[in-house]
Amino acid sequence: MINKKEILNLIINAKDTTYLTHNFHPFPGKFIPQIPNFFIRRFTEKGEWVLDPFCGCGTTLVEAKLTGRNSIGVDINPLGVFISKVKTTKIQEEELSKIPKILSVIEKRVGQMVAKTRSNKSLMEFFGKPKTMDFVYSLPEFPNRDHWFQEHVLHELSIIKASIIQAKISEELRNFMLLAFSYIIVPVSNQDSETRYAAIEKKIRPGQPFTYFKEKLLDMVSRIKKFNEVATDCEVKVFNADARDLSFIPDNSVDLIVTSPPYPNTYDYYLYHKLRMFWLELDWEKAKLNEIGSRLRHSSQKESVDSYIKDMTACFSHFSRILKPNKYFVIVIGDSIIR
Repeated sequence: MINKKEILNLIINAKDTTYLTHNFHPFPGKFIPQIPNFFIRRFTEKGEWVLDPFCGCGTTLVEAKLTGRNSIGVDINPLGVFISKVKTTKIQEEELSKIPKILSVIEKRVGQMVAKTRSNKSLMEFFGKPKTMDFVYSLPEFPNRDHWFQEHVLHELSIIKASIIQAKISEELRNFMLLAFSYIIVPVSNQDSETRYAAIEKKIRPGQPFTYFKEKLLDMVSRIKKFNEVATDCEVKVFNADARDLSFIPDNSVDLIVTSPPYPNTYDYYLYHKLRMFWLELDWEKAKLNEIGSRLRHSSQKESVDSYIKDMTACFSHFSRILKPNKYFVIVIGDSIIR
């Protein structure tokens, strides 16, 4: 039996909720890791399989790997899937040792741009001559780009991204560095906050995006080293898919489902990370159109609660099929208001 007081005390007394890789990247509405950790330990044995069908940024998956359970994560948001993969992937010390040199190269390239900016030459004048740089990069194209980013920030972010892409490193390390890059995009943009998609005037100084990137990346390095030491080698599978169709997961194949689902009319997950998905070239439109319970659907498009119930019913039919007989399903329930 589960004691209600035991769970409440666990939540109330949870002091550190961003340990190890849990603080790698912001994501709205994620539950604290102590919750999945508690139920994974209570209802499964080491080596068994845990499913989070709305895995978001991978909180359940990290805890499964830390506790010696295999896990499957599913989410419609491609950035959430990317975050989940990075947060649960160990990176060898040999690979991590390449980061200082790469940072030094990026700093030099950004420094060239900052020097030219301060000499009152226009960025277009400087960057119109690629031969002045020791590598080639281009600015991304997406709607209202110049509305969301100052000109020098666009160039600085482009330098950082191109340097990561062109570096001779493993795919795991490249994704690790790109996640640090993704982290800084909203803070150096004109987007108001992580959960408010509105433009405000920010004064981002030349060189500031690189400083943010370096600080974040070095903190991530420290955390992944600790994660490498304590995490198991259990398997983690993450899918960018729709929880209403989990036909790719076999019947009776998981020992526990634990999840914090989307609550109707609470968030537009695709929207808050839209700028990041532009930069990382991820399909934000698929997430927008298929997000269960989004504010877009229930506020802007005036859908009733019935559509949410229909969507979740489709999900639950798969959960029932996938979960082994007499095993547990844990779902976190949150309040929602529709009109």
